[in-house]
Amino acid sequence: MTDTPTPLLKRLKINTVAAPDIGVIESWYTEWLEYSVCERGTISAGLAASWGAPAMTDRPYILMKPESGDDAYLRAVEIDTVPGYKPMNTLGWNAFELIIDDVYALNKKLLNSPFKIIGEPASLGGDLAFIHAMQVEGPAGDILYLTCDRVRASDSLLPPAGAFIGRPFIVILAGNGVEATQRYYSETFSMKREDDMQTGIGVVADAQGLPEGHIFDMGFMALADTGNFIEYDGYADSFSARPQTDGQLPPGCSTVSITVSSLDGLNLDFVGEAVSDPSMAYGGGRTRTARGPVGELIELIEES
Repeated sequence: MTDTPTPLLKRLKINTVAAPDIGVIESWYTEWLEYSVCERGTISAGLAASWGAPAMTDRPYILMKPESGDDAYLRAVEIDTVPGYKPMNTLGWNAFELIIDDVYALNKKLLNSPFKIIGEPASLGGDLAFIHAMQVEGPAGDILYLTCDRVRASDSLLPPAGAFIGRPFIVILAGNGVEATQRYYSETFSMKREDDMQTGIGVVADAQGLPEGHIFDMGFMALADTGNFIEYDGYADSFSARPQTDGQLPPGCSTVSITVSSLDGLNLDFVGEAVSDPSMAYGGGRTRTARGPVGELIELIEES
């Protein structure tokens, strides 16, 4: 029997929201999601170039961490307003998912917040009935899935929250269908191909003006470290790349940063050269950014 290879992608490290006003992101995320700012700065020319986004040079950013202390971060960077951007109507990274201790208690809290609740807490049903989730929209068209395990078995797929609101543990990627996305990540990063599912995704259907019971193709792939996943959703062929300002990052849920053991030997569509950035998020490791199969930016960070 052939051993299943270990995925080259290890764990989610930084989820980046690109927003015209990062002060509003800071206010909402620190007050209502209990994240704290652990670093402020401006984007260096080298890092901007590594993203293939030279106009991000000198743009301010904040780095935020969960109360649990996990070194998996949410980052907000400043971009210009992008007219016509509508969440969950373009290809690429469309949502970030955080692990929650009690999603029903969080829902009560967020009822008084400026976050727009676009999906009320509910069980996923079927074999995943132990998972309960809700969804919200932030000030920059940033979509968050907020998810908890109501059973908390020792062999749960979900990581422990470690706090009322924990770290990012899933990133949601939209493509035209799912085959090309799944094939790319399995062949490029040695990720295990799982059976796809056909299911309703209420918040996406609502955002796209589809009937509530519309069925999407979707699936999951696990990264090497337990409790880290990529979800891929299949959109219709009519959906295309996200509008963005030339030389800047795409708006909303913008980029995803994932650790790898080494950048050497990776045959990817890199958009810039490798750099070593002093931000604490990189831990001293080199980072380089590639473009994925639907145009998504995948920032890879070396982690020993």
